[in-house]
Amino acid sequence: MLTVFSDLHCPWAYVLSIRLRRARTAVGEPPVAWRCWPLELVNERGTPWETLSQEIPVLTQLEPDHFAPPRRQTWPSTLLPAMEALKVAGELGGPEAADRFDETARRAFFLDRRDLSIRPTLAEIAAEAGLDRARFLDAFDGGGLRRSVVADWQEGQRRGVEGSPHVFLPDGSGQFNPGIGKIDWVRGIPVPSGVDEGAIAKLLDRAATGA
Repeated sequence: MLTVFSDLHCPWAYVLSIRLRRARTAVGEPPVAWRCWPLELVNERGTPWETLSQEIPVLTQLEPDHFAPPRRQTWPSTLLPAMEALKVAGELGGPEAADRFDETARRAFFLDRRDLSIRPTLAEIAAEAGLDRARFLDAFDGGGLRRSVVADWQEGQRRGVEGSPHVFLPDGSGQFNPGIGKIDWVRGIPVPSGVDEGAIAKLLDRAATGA
């Protein structure tokens, strides 16, 4: 199983998640382990709206069916509640439920432009991901999941996570932003240098074979 450290509102991680799920479906691989890499803890500030508004037009060219223009009105000040909700999903339904929640949450943010920082939206997303809304809210409101989010961040630091997304194979080797490559910023516009969707399938194959 692959382990992916990422932030839910990272557009590069969103593209990886889309392509990873596409490749997994083709070969019947199990869900990945989604771990939290909260950029607001890494950078000690929230991600500026302007940053994503520059990145999204570039990534829309790679996955045009999965993005809508960013909206300031629904721009979250924090993504920590959403990551806590991801942890709740995993506690209630295991890796499969966490994977469904992750997919639904990213689509809600990037395509539907919903605010992932508020409780009602997270409850709706949990229900859409197949979780019982009442059970989800009971666990979410019980608290205690922030420690799990922070623990992921601390583990990511120990494992040498370079940024969001960073993928680790079962043998412990890792790769930052696979399938995209290095990103150069040219006059305020991100320019990926090594886009290769086939790299995702190769990662899955390495994870399965141990090669």
